[in-house]
Amino acid sequence: MLQLNIAFLWHMHQPLYLDPIRDRFAMPWVRLHAVKAYSDMIACLDSRPEAKVTFNLVPSLLLQIQSYIQGKTDDFLELSRRPAIELSPSDQEFILTHFFSCQWPTMVEPHKRYLQLLELRGRDFGPSYTSQMRKKFSTQDYLDLQVWFNLAWVGFSSRNHPLISSLFQKGQLFSEEEKMDLLDFHLELMKGLIPRYSSKWIEGQIEISTSPFYHPILPLLIDTDFGRRPRPKTKLPLRFTCPEDAGTQLDKGRRYCKDVLGKTPVGLWPSEGSVAPELIPLIEEAGFSWTATDEAILFNSLEKIEHQSLFQPYRVEINGCRTDMVFRHHKLSDLIGFVYQKNRPQAAITDFVSRLKKIRSGLQGMDRAPFVAIILDGENPWEYYQDGGESFLTGLYDAIIKEPMLELVTIGQYLEDHPPSLTLPGLYTGSWINHDFGIWIGGQDENRAWETLGRARKAVDNAKKQEDITEEAMNMAMESIFAAEGSDWFWWYGDQFETDYAYGFDHLFRAHLEKVYNSLNMTVPDELLSPIRVPRPAIPTTEPTCFIHPQIDGRVSYYWEWRGAGSLTLGSLGGAMHSGAGSLAEIAYGFDLESLYLRIDPREGSFDAWEPDLGLRITISSEAIITIELIPGQSIDPLKEKFRVLKNGKALVFRETGVKCAVNELAEVAIPFALLDSNPKDELTFYVETIRNELVGDRWPREGYIVLLAPDEDFERRLWLV
Repeated sequence: MLQLNIAFLWHMHQPLYLDPIRDRFAMPWVRLHAVKAYSDMIACLDSRPEAKVTFNLVPSLLLQIQSYIQGKTDDFLELSRRPAIELSPSDQEFILTHFFSCQWPTMVEPHKRYLQLLELRGRDFGPSYTSQMRKKFSTQDYLDLQVWFNLAWVGFSSRNHPLISSLFQKGQLFSEEEKMDLLDFHLELMKGLIPRYSSKWIEGQIEISTSPFYHPILPLLIDTDFGRRPRPKTKLPLRFTCPEDAGTQLDKGRRYCKDVLGKTPVGLWPSEGSVAPELIPLIEEAGFSWTATDEAILFNSLEKIEHQSLFQPYRVEINGCRTDMVFRHHKLSDLIGFVYQKNRPQAAITDFVSRLKKIRSGLQGMDRAPFVAIILDGENPWEYYQDGGESFLTGLYDAIIKEPMLELVTIGQYLEDHPPSLTLPGLYTGSWINHDFGIWIGGQDENRAWETLGRARKAVDNAKKQEDITEEAMNMAMESIFAAEGSDWFWWYGDQFETDYAYGFDHLFRAHLEKVYNSLNMTVPDELLSPIRVPRPAIPTTEPTCFIHPQIDGRVSYYWEWRGAGSLTLGSLGGAMHSGAGSLAEIAYGFDLESLYLRIDPREGSFDAWEPDLGLRITISSEAIITIELIPGQSIDPLKEKFRVLKNGKALVFRETGVKCAVNELAEVAIPFALLDSNPKDELTFYVETIRNELVGDRWPREGYIVLLAPDEDFERRLWLV
């Protein structure tokens, strides 16, 4: 019986949050992910010895876990420890600003007290509100918020611990002692983390691979001019070329993993799947035997692509040096990372397993054991799953284990049993994102950062020529260079991704470079004293300015039809992970006294060209929750309705709702306020999703809602007075 070998590689990585000036972690994400995803992911395997998986642990992550155990702390932890009654006004403002930094739908809204604190602070919150809002919070409110921020991050594998279950059950009116017990629990959980992974690796249930120490984009360290290979028109910074740094990052990473985990990794996930032919000799020299990257690299490296091309490993040989290479299945990986989180776990599991079985059935004539690599972020997706991913992840492992035609394997185990039989004729230069390096180089901010790094690197080379520079000082300077070479600083420069901590990342990058000059007893350049990131004015969603009366026909009927509407322009759904650009360009919204109007514009072409069964779902909430589903293209099922309306989850007869829908070049919808049971000045929220066969794809906004108030007769007059 032909079995499909399935290798999960869960990539676990955090940049170096340690502020070298203050010797304290500026951000808490290593600690918070440790008590959530890092703990949960290994705990899932305890009762499933048949579940063989690979974890990619980045050395800079392991270093930071070790640093917490050795006594280092972070700003969020210190403010959590501070007695609520002793919080200064600035402490209170920090807590109000940052202690809701998690996914609200899955980590705040399910908990009555945490949600109450969010509503007390307000969802629409900014610096201008802090001084007035902090006075609304009592000492007990601050104490409860300190607890809830740290409690909500505790993963499902610890929810039955007596302390954790008692805190969830209590929910409010926490004591200072309970808070300190919770924070101590975080650190105790972290102490056992590395031994748990090490033990499972030595037992053979898991394999651990690694990445270069500080997670740099290796091809760009070798030569930033490589950025032009996949995109010849890319505007590049002054050339940076330090292949020796790339080699050192690889060697340091592998040796550190051996020291910490007790075993030497043979597998490599080069940061962001970034590869180039010139990297292969460095990989072999560092001692790695296999490497993983994305399917787009394979397809661009092959002379001819066949159906079975993706489902086997290859040998890559460059100038007599070699590595075995496996390639990530893009679609399957992204389903777990970005799609299944919005769906019922069993529906997602069924869909995923059916896709695996379909792949297997299509490879019956293959002359070797077929293999599929599913490689994705192992930490960030689970925040978006309703139960932290427990039902989906455990259910998925169990479902695969029960299928005799499917087999879970580690990558190293598979390659040992089934070495590559094919050699790639060449290797494409690129990463797992758009098979280029556009995220990390080519923009104004990214290029400035590369040039600033380059000048610091040259300062180190110049210092080597001076006789009075000690070896210790040189090593300290180079360690700071290595830290500044990490990919994350460049990820958050530019405008492709959004984070509330963009200037925090900018500060850390510059702090690492400042330490280079300080270590060498050189003057810190002025360019490091102000942000590299170019300040960007906040662009709010355009608010409605007058009543509108559009024709609901799926077209722009006349030029001024939607004049006065509010709008949300939709960019890529950027965050700590990458899912690519969305399929919609803009959502416009407005109203008259009777109805709410929505207009949805596709990113390219018209909705007529959408694939069969790809649809839109609009959810509007007021006193009632109205869900409207539209299938723009021709459905595969001729009996499937083109429009559906549900009220509080119950399907209605469309023609009796008063809802009007039209889909053509664009989608237009009119929803009577009466159907929403809303009155003038009531708050309404809405969001839009893409759906296919009941599975949710993208969502706009990615988190939260678009908020508006139902108008009254004086709406326009008030605006004119303003």
